[in-house]
Amino acid sequence: MESATHIDIYDFDKTVVPYDSAMRYWLWCLVHRPYLILFLPYQIFWSLLALMRIIKVPTYKKHCFRFVRFLNTQKTVQRFWDKHQKDVYPFFLPQNRDSSRKCVIISASPDFLINEIASRLRADYCIATHHDQKSGKLLGKVCRREQKVARLFELLPDAEVENVYSDSPEHDSFIFDLGKNRYLANKGILKKL
Repeated sequence: MESATHIDIYDFDKTVVPYDSAMRYWLWCLVHRPYLILFLPYQIFWSLLALMRIIKVPTYKKHCFRFVRFLNTQKTVQRFWDKHQKDVYPFFLPQNRDSSRKCVIISASPDFLINEIASRLRADYCIATHHDQKSGKLLGKVCRREQKVARLFELLPDAEVENVYSDSPEHDSFIFDLGKNRYLANKGILKKL
């Protein structure tokens, strides 16, 4: 009988960093690739539909990262994290995590964005929303709510969750329910729930 894989789960946006990394990346790209301003009306249109709840999050995510087709995504993501890696909260730095358990990042942000920083910070696994990094097209379901749990057990069917870290018990109730210990992350400060 195989032993379980002992893990700690970390939400990423507003948990490991103080902002929504996908939104920050979009704004960074606008500043560093000014021609993307031509794409702004398209972005605003889909954002307004999402804010007014005319469309659901998955529909919005199908459109919001289409701007990457005009970029060398790999290079821009590397440059973005070169600038923003310093924003990672100290509790998540490799030297501050318990190395006896595997570190799993689970995020609704695009995998082409999160995989880079997960690798730099030596996370063992990174589960994020699949997007084609050349076209920005959404591939599959958005990695949020119950989909986070489904994707986790698809990757690690024998996972035993010790600790879960998130900024939102409401949105991440599905992964919080898996953990023996649950931590609310607020501006880099952890509070056990």
